[in-house]
Amino acid sequence: MTTLPDVVRSATNTVAHELTTDTLLKLANREIAAIHVRGYYPVEVAAEVAAKAINHQALGHYHKQHTSSVGRVYMPHIDTKWDEEQTKKYHEQALPAIEDVRSMFHPHLAPVDRIRLELQELWPAGANLLRLKGRTCFVGALRVFQPNTSEFWPHNDAIDQETDAPEIEGVLNQLVANIYLQSADEGGDLQLWLREPTPQETKTILEVEGLEPDSLEKPVLQIHPEAGDLILISPRQLHAVTPAKDQHRVGASAFIVSKGPQEPLLFWS
Repeated sequence: MTTLPDVVRSATNTVAHELTTDTLLKLANREIAAIHVRGYYPVEVAAEVAAKAINHQALGHYHKQHTSSVGRVYMPHIDTKWDEEQTKKYHEQALPAIEDVRSMFHPHLAPVDRIRLELQELWPAGANLLRLKGRTCFVGALRVFQPNTSEFWPHNDAIDQETDAPEIEGVLNQLVANIYLQSADEGGDLQLWLREPTPQETKTILEVEGLEPDSLEKPVLQIHPEAGDLILISPRQLHAVTPAKDQHRVGASAFIVSKGPQEPLLFWS
């Protein structure tokens, strides 16, 4: 393996197991690798909604080559593809989509609504729903990995690669919260490299949304989520998801922008 150029890395491979102001700040500053809270959401409710997501009428698929096997309920911002019509559609559907996903969990609090509330309470400057060019964003996408076939190849996510909206100016880091509604006994693991991609790797990711796993060093961490778990990571760093054996892997997710503790966190899908 050739020596990598200087890239942004996490300071440690520590995984925190509580969601607090301290652990949030450490994750945003890349002082720790992840926050993994087991039993964050009731598994009975999660199982019911996972079944709904698998059969939801709005279930589509990500648009790039190495993500197209993964389903998502409602269009995430990444699939606007810098297209004006797609972007307009995304924002117009944002509030109805939020309300529909929320209704799937009724009468229970949706997991993304819970994390939104807790981020607002725990982050020093609070947290708000992201708006881009003044338009409301969707948050709360449900992702459906098909048994044995769906996977995310090593990639990263960065909002500044998706939009030039003025609201993203000053972004220091990007987090993602995943609440797992259903998981497989084997597979469906989250792999973390704890480094950002090189410029050449970034070019490949932007083209096909994934790197050949054999082209990389082994991941630093591999985490197996259980139903009901919450995991937060920095997706600006390389990460991947392995195929889930014989079972669907379903989760609710929200991206989170950090501009530092003096500014509110901003969330979207």
